[in-house]
Amino acid sequence: MEDTFKIIIIDDDEGIIEAIKANLLQEEYLVDGFTTSKEGINAIKDVKYDLLILDYFIDNLNGENITEKIRKIDDELYIMLLTGKAEEIPAMETFKKMDVQMFCEKSAHFEKILIMIESAIKSILHSRKSGSFGIRLKKLRKNSNMSQDDLGKLLGLGRTAIANWETNQTEPTGENIIRLAEIFKVTTDYLLGHRTDFS
Repeated sequence: MEDTFKIIIIDDDEGIIEAIKANLLQEEYLVDGFTTSKEGINAIKDVKYDLLILDYFIDNLNGENITEKIRKIDDELYIMLLTGKAEEIPAMETFKKMDVQMFCEKSAHFEKILIMIESAIKSILHSRKSGSFGIRLKKLRKNSNMSQDDLGKLLGLGRTAIANWETNQTEPTGENIIRLAEIFKVTTDYLLGHRTDFS
């Protein structure tokens, strides 16, 4: 069970949870669903999940509040945010500030939501391949006992930018590649996967 891809869904719509679970379980993922933020957050304290599918509006909290609580527990969890009503979608600036990696409307065709979930899973799994930029960066950061937050501050960036690099969602600029190489005392070739050693 250790290698099983673990997904958690926090959504007050049990129908959404059951529909996603029914489709994902066919792919042999471990999927847990919770209809309250308290239950979901408690589960995240106990289990190391790979992907969180989070409803933007749940209980008396919104996605921003819940994400802040979750990041205090797990700052590496990949978060896909779902929102219900088009008029309640958070403004782009709010979304940019939120510590999440993906965003999808519930009003979208259900198949599109499943495609986006599969896309998130592929991104996470790809980021774990030994030769990928993301996994090299993550190993260097962890070997330096540095959090994503710490590295972001050194580069003048938010934690989400580092998380997106580590999951290969986005790529750093050439300037940031050079700065990363300087911070971790490796070559840019090593970071980019051209060499397997540090020199």
